[in-house]
Amino acid sequence: MDSLSRIQKQELRSCKTETITNCGLTAAQLESRVGNPAGTDKPDVPNPNYKGKIVYLNGKLHINLNYVLTGNIYRAEIGLKNIKDIFAAGGAIVNFIPNPTKVDIRIHGAALAEITQGLKLCTCEAGLFIGGWAPAPDHSQWGNALLLGSTPAKNSWKMTDAHEFGHKLGLKHRTDGGMMDYAHPDKPDRRKFTANDCLRIINLYR
Repeated sequence: MDSLSRIQKQELRSCKTETITNCGLTAAQLESRVGNPAGTDKPDVPNPNYKGKIVYLNGKLHINLNYVLTGNIYRAEIGLKNIKDIFAAGGAIVNFIPNPTKVDIRIHGAALAEITQGLKLCTCEAGLFIGGWAPAPDHSQWGNALLLGSTPAKNSWKMTDAHEFGHKLGLKHRTDGGMMDYAHPDKPDRRKFTANDCLRIINLYR
């Protein structure tokens, strides 16, 4: 535990005070997915709550969502900016409109315990390096939420945030070097928002 950062130690202590229920994934099972993303054969599925809010107009992809920030607001604000920056670099426009009364997406700075419980991890340690979680739209508690964690290395947040937002849009994992690929922990993260990522979103919401 000495090699952990201050925030990791703090989150780990807090997480361990909560009872882990409905355990599904062990640390070993998570490690087996490194370089082998789960669900690469699954088809993309549009988020039914985003219908009419994602359009292709004048040669540009426009994503228009009302949002609210919750949880760790500092982390949520960084996530908001990261998503806009990554998509803009790929030629898409993300318009996040603050509207706490009519929310399309809740960007939540998540505690380690929330990610551990949500992903059904068997130990708090297993969740330390998971950057976020994009629950299905019909999830009873987190359906409109995008959970972003603080415990992974900060230089990984930008691409991780875009990846998890891609899941909220309905994109599944791929192994094409785009944003829906997995980053290898021992190699530079060369993922980016690609033309293919953009086309997949356009096709979902035509």
